Amino acid sequence: MTDTVVAGTADGRSLWATAILRLRRNRAAVASLVVIVVLALAAMAGPPLLPHGYSDVYREFVRVSPSLRPYPMADQIEPAAAATLRRAHVEVTDIVVSGREVSIKVNSDREIDPRLARYVDRSDIFSGARVEVSDDGRSAVITADVVSLYFVMGTDANGRDLLARILVSLRISMLIGVLATVVALTIGVIYGATAGFIGGRLDAVMMRFVDVLYALPYIFFVILLVVFFGQNLVLMFLAVGAVEWLDMARIVRGQTLSLRRREFVQAAEALGASSLALIRRHIIPNTLGTVVIYMTLLVPKVILLESFLSFLGLGVQEPLSSLGVLIADGANNMRSAGYMLFWPAAAMVVLLFALNFLGDGLRDALDPKDR
Repeated sequence: MTDTVVAGTADGRSLWATAILRLRRNRAAVASLVVIVVLALAAMAGPPLLPHGYSDVYREFVRVSPSLRPYPMADQIEPAAAATLRRAHVEVTDIVVSGREVSIKVNSDREIDPRLARYVDRSDIFSGARVEVSDDGRSAVITADVVSLYFVMGTDANGRDLLARILVSLRISMLIGVLATVVALTIGVIYGATAGFIGGRLDAVMMRFVDVLYALPYIFFVILLVVFFGQNLVLMFLAVGAVEWLDMARIVRGQTLSLRRREFVQAAEALGASSLALIRRHIIPNTLGTVVIYMTLLVPKVILLESFLSFLGLGVQEPLSSLGVLIADGANNMRSAGYMLFWPAAAMVVLLFALNFLGDGLRDALDPKDR
């Protein structure tokens, strides 16, 4: 009797390989993933590449409208030139604008000091001022270059570039969202897996503790932490993550109770594996599908909570900013400068939609009932 060799046997796909293949077929989820990656790259690498820092203040450009043309506009140069010499105790007789250069003729009853150029250089609009004093010292011509400043999304109420502040705010909001989610998942997964695996009275006591925490207003708890321990970035994601783990603990506990009766767990237990080894090597890895799905849904929830706290003035403080801070500032200036509310709100809407679509795609890809 001869052995029969079966050729061309195909290797089976793993759970994660199948999930990735299914996720790639979901166009909305893939597009959302691309949007999230683009926003993350822009938030991390964008601010250093911009011509304006997120904390740079331009006093002459407070609440200017978004424009693709450089500031100052042609009709703003002459008034700005006259305003720079208002405290110089000289009389401005003529202002000539030639392209991006301005010439200012001044007279005075006393001798003109060439250091008069400092008044012009202090402005955000002009640079490289030169002074040519007449022979009698009573008149002079000041020549300066007009600086071209681009504010694609306008400026805020303090004269700061809104695009730079939105990119920094995206960085802060996404950082808080991811770190707070990691804190919440770490606590929730360990707590829920331990309660579900051990069971008995310990499980009952641990879950009753979760029920007690559910009864507390978690936003009030976060506000108390911020008030007592101060307002800083580290406290924000620790405080938010410390109150967002309750749902994850219940979800992982339910998954653990189901996995506890599976054959591979009982086999490992029969071979002498300790409870800690069973939780670490068998229980937690088999709950990662649910954890990943919940993580993509928890990140937007944390971002909204942080934005709410920042809107109340309890979140990120100056000179840093978050989307909640920018939206609060935009709401205060929406009548005179509606773009201050539109651009941060649009950034938050795009980010939250992308995270939710990605979460839905991961849920469909990892759903064992839909294979």
